[in-house]
Amino acid sequence: MKFLFSSIGQKVQIACSGLLLVVFLFFHLINNLTLFYGEETFNSMVLFLESIKPLVRILEFSLLAILIIHTINALKITISNKKAKSINYNYNAQSEISAFNARTMAISGSIILLFLIIHLSYIWYTYQTMSGHDYFNVLLQNKIGFLGHFPTSIFYIISIILISFHLQHGFQSALKTFGITKQHKLSILYNIAIIFWAFIPLGFIFIIISIQLGFIK
Repeated sequence: MKFLFSSIGQKVQIACSGLLLVVFLFFHLINNLTLFYGEETFNSMVLFLESIKPLVRILEFSLLAILIIHTINALKITISNKKAKSINYNYNAQSEISAFNARTMAISGSIILLFLIIHLSYIWYTYQTMSGHDYFNVLLQNKIGFLGHFPTSIFYIISIILISFHLQHGFQSALKTFGITKQHKLSILYNIAIIFWAFIPLGFIFIIISIQLGFIK
């Protein structure tokens, strides 16, 4: 238990919770790709999830717990790093890059949290309270918070790009936490990680652009 609250333990918690969140993003993207197969297919997919709602609720609460663990530990590490930073230090390019990455993670994390709140407030909440089953057209409607709304789509795309940068730095930090450097025999994981921090976000952006261009309608 003491290990979990140590600096290394907190980094391990961030790494593990981050990886679990990426797994969720992967399956979420797979579900959303059914939009390309039309209204009937997408609605059927959502209705199937509705049919196993108790299981989905357990997964949702688990996801929330993982997100809270990830956020709290990330904040603790950020605060701890700021306190530990020496007042007097020698300037070098590497320290400047490191400081920039730390600031980016904090800022991008905050915007991502705002994005999640907006996304859940409009799309997830609407799905929970709607009386019909026209999930497809609800998602595509031209109202704030939904994917058919141009300003909202721009905000979503910017947020997803930030998620991509957040994931890139997160994966690098996670691999280093587990002792895997670019000279390690498992350094190939740095290349495999591109699938998660680049291709998955690009998939979501592709869906949003397709909706805006009318390819999904």
